[in-house]
Amino acid sequence: MRRWTMQLLVLTASLWGLALADASDSKTFTVTVPGTEWVSIDTGSASLSVDYSKYCSAAGLSCTWYSTITYSTNYTTNRKLVASATTTSPILSVVLQKRDAFPKPFVPDWGYGSSPGSWASGFSGTELTLSSADQDIVVGISNGTYAIAPIIKLVFSSPPPVGEYSATVTFTLMAQ
Repeated sequence: MRRWTMQLLVLTASLWGLALADASDSKTFTVTVPGTEWVSIDTGSASLSVDYSKYCSAAGLSCTWYSTITYSTNYTTNRKLVASATTTSPILSVVLQKRDAFPKPFVPDWGYGSSPGSWASGFSGTELTLSSADQDIVVGISNGTYAIAPIIKLVFSSPPPVGEYSATVTFTLMAQ
């Protein structure tokens, strides 16, 4: 009988110990918000390959495209829009020119946000000749979809000889 009592006491003590133990579970949930940005150069229905004598100004030695550069970011810190250009001839350069109808960066009708940025100090005048190095165009951009509407001009320094000329213009959204 003593043995039976001892076993009962051991069983009771072990059950009592279980009753005093805390039970818990823990899980860590993680949500990652990736940085998402894009830039789009829209020239409407204008062809990017044109005949100089039909499309360009021989008097001004330039060809002109009216563009809308749309840029979007989900970063809440300051971003900037930069531009660069390369050409196939030293007599050709690329000029960005501000349009009176679009005097500053803006939120398009279908866009969103409240920080489209402002013109960079290097683009304080009405036009900027692009180089192969990135040049600041708009600074102070954060969280939204915005646009600028500059004229993109291909300018010849002298009447171009017969041939084909091209320029590549690149806009990039990056950390400020």
